[in-house]
Amino acid sequence: MKFHFAAAALLCLAVPAQAAVYKCTNAAGTVEFKDKPCAPGSGGEITVKGMEPARAAGDGGSDGKRGGGAKKLEGLWCEYAVSLEIDGEKDEGTPAEWNFNGDKVEYKVKGAPMPIKAQLQQGADGGFAVDHPIFGGAEAEWQIVRVRGGEAVMQSPVIGYYHLRKGSCR
Repeated sequence: MKFHFAAAALLCLAVPAQAAVYKCTNAAGTVEFKDKPCAPGSGGEITVKGMEPARAAGDGGSDGKRGGGAKKLEGLWCEYAVSLEIDGEKDEGTPAEWNFNGDKVEYKVKGAPMPIKAQLQQGADGGFAVDHPIFGGAEAEWQIVRVRGGEAVMQSPVIGYYHLRKGSCR
C-alpha cells in the first residue's frame, strides 16, 4: 500500500496544474492512481489540494469539470456576481443579463440603455469566444466551469469568474 501512496504523490507532482488525478480500483482489488479516467464503476477523479479540475473537452456538466460550449447556457441568465477566484469573495454590485441564443449572445447591464450584441465562436477545447472587445474578442476563450441546476460559473479570459442564475435579474 505504501507504494501506491508514494506513486500518487509523485503523480501529483508530475501532473500539470490543469491535469486530473483518478483513484481507481483494478480487477484484483488494488487501488491505483492514474492520469486517465477509471473504467466505469471502478473509481473516479479525486480532488488534489491546490489543483483545479481538469479541462475536459465537451464537458462542463453537473460534475463541475471545465469545458463545454455556450450551448450549455442556452437562454436567459442573470449574472448576479463576479469574483477573482471561483469560490472567492463575490461582488454583487452590477447585475447583468446574458441571453445565449445559438451562435449569438446579448448582454445587458442593469440600467444601461442598450444591450451589447455579439457573435459566439466555439473554442478549440470546449470553451467559447464572445466576438466583442469588452469580452476579450474572438481570440479570448471563456470556459464554463460548472453548471449545477439553475446556476453556472463561467471563467472569463479578462477578469475572474462570472456567477449566473437561470432567468432574469428582475
